[in-house]
Amino acid sequence: MKVILKEDFINLGKEGDTVEVRDGFARNYLLPKGFAVFSNKHNIEIFNQKRRSILKKQEAKKQMANDLKSKLDLVKLEFFMKSNDSGKLFHSINSLNIADELLKLGFDIERKKIDIHHGTLKTFGTYDVTIKLYEGISSIIKVEIKKEKKQEDKKSLSKKLNKADEQGERAEV
Repeated sequence: MKVILKEDFINLGKEGDTVEVRDGFARNYLLPKGFAVFSNKHNIEIFNQKRRSILKKQEAKKQMANDLKSKLDLVKLEFFMKSNDSGKLFHSINSLNIADELLKLGFDIERKKIDIHHGTLKTFGTYDVTIKLYEGISSIIKVEIKKEKKQEDKKSLSKKLNKADEQGERAEV
């Protein structure tokens, strides 16, 4: 069945494109949700008239993606994770974790646009993660996974600081 897309679809086409899809996909998903309309003479004429505004909208999306790319290229995410004695993480980092951290920084990126080359990140180190912003525009951010200090290390550090403070007070008196 031929339909005209009303929105961009990642693996299907752009807004205004006429695409051939299976009947069930069109009837059960695209048409009821308003993502597409039947491809007939009337709808084709309407979309030909809207073509100029669609192109302007796509150009604006492309410009926004370029602006976002320039900002994202400067981002470096750091995760502090717990691990066992051999260095294996108790919890891996996936696209949801990265999307949450980016949201905290003010970037609202959909999870499905984040491409982790290794699937999930399960060991310490620095990784390159690709974020697909628009067709042909993507940004690569650095994700660094560091070892979280154990509670014992924090306690011993605070004891050392307290001892140093006491010795400093004695020296002043």
